[in-house]
Amino acid sequence: MVLRKLLWFVFCLAAFSMVNAENLNTPAPAGHVFGIVEAHYRPDMASMLGVSWERLTFPWEQLQPNSLDEFNDSIIGGGYLGNGRQIVGLVKGVPGWAAESGQFNDVPKGVELPYDDPNNVFGAFMTRLVSHYSAMGVHHWIIMNEPDIRPGEGIVEFLGDVEDYFYVLKTAYMAAKAVDPGAHIQIAGNTWWYDVNAGRAPYLRRLLQVIARDPDAAANNWYFDGISLHIYFTTSSVFPIVSANQDILNSFGQGDKQIWLNEFNASPRRDPLTPINAPFSISLEQQADFIVQASALALAAGADRLAVYRLYDNEYVPGQTEPWGLVRQDGSTRPAFQAYQQVIQRLGSAGDIQRFNSREATLIAASYPDSTLYLMWSDTFNGGQFLIGAGDMGEAQVFDAAGTSQTILVTTDTGESLLVIDAPAAEKIDKPDVVVAGAVRLVVLPGGLRPVRYRSEAGRINQLN
Repeated sequence: MVLRKLLWFVFCLAAFSMVNAENLNTPAPAGHVFGIVEAHYRPDMASMLGVSWERLTFPWEQLQPNSLDEFNDSIIGGGYLGNGRQIVGLVKGVPGWAAESGQFNDVPKGVELPYDDPNNVFGAFMTRLVSHYSAMGVHHWIIMNEPDIRPGEGIVEFLGDVEDYFYVLKTAYMAAKAVDPGAHIQIAGNTWWYDVNAGRAPYLRRLLQVIARDPDAAANNWYFDGISLHIYFTTSSVFPIVSANQDILNSFGQGDKQIWLNEFNASPRRDPLTPINAPFSISLEQQADFIVQASALALAAGADRLAVYRLYDNEYVPGQTEPWGLVRQDGSTRPAFQAYQQVIQRLGSAGDIQRFNSREATLIAASYPDSTLYLMWSDTFNGGQFLIGAGDMGEAQVFDAAGTSQTILVTTDTGESLLVIDAPAAEKIDKPDVVVAGAVRLVVLPGGLRPVRYRSEAGRINQLN
């Protein structure tokens, strides 16, 4: 895991006080927008966080380690199925006995055959898997993980090429729909950057080109209901990647398919309690900022669902394990826990979410029936100030990513009645470019969207909206 994530993170830069206690158990918004990866390690903390869905791995090599005759369902969290949260199953791990080559994670035998052909072992597995778990309320499935990573580039979780994955996806879709017509099938999570840095066309584009050649694709919804994205560390990459994938879907007439950002995070390698010597020396505060920034940007770009990777640092080994969790192994929370909690509470009840930006700063505006939420930050190593028209207001509460607030008094700066909100510079870490953008500032003001300007350290003032 460490090697895979580190390699991918290096690629990324080549291209481009706690929430009030009484709000801790705020119910998650309807629609299953906000999720988490592997909540079963700490279901109590997932409930406190407020997520409405979680991704749970269903490893084929453990469910059927030796043959199709087995079905070891006891390995799924000891029977755990979400504690009321919607389960999204990640299907991965081709057992050696089921692979054409006999090698783990290689192409399943007979996968190019009809899903119900006795020689299509993946079709038989998916039929049994979905039949078994749909009866227990599981209807959402992601088929394999990061097939865009190729040998020599990192940890390879599926050895087959794009055409092989097409047959895997087609088999999974047809088998699942046959036993559970309401099943939802997501294409495997893609990283984007491995293709970019290898000079390949995006995996999704190449896959859709293969699907388009199948004569039965149109009659079968192109064999998928949505796509899955994995985006880490770099604030500025979130909106362009989500938008680029939407453009690819549109170009194939599949623009109505769902887009899930089902892995995102920036692991805090500088957490004093769980440090690790690795590139991308992120602080606890930067992790919290990234959680808010990535969530807001993804939603503004049109993402339908989000899931942070991950809830808990299970099986943590000091100095060796990356500190991904919103919750440490000892049960204490990182500031990113409160950050995601604030995202769920505030953006979960928002209406239209829009992005405005200049070369120096970003504004996310989210509408409520009688007010507007403003999320703001600097995108450079220089700080500045956000200037928001205040009208007859006297003061406002401004929050940081983790929910700590401060009172800002209205001033008559520039001869106007304004809220002047600081925009701290992005912290420079062990990379030459901005990784996580500057600290988040959040304020909710009455009424509709007000004009917002950004004043740089040099005194330049630009209109953001």
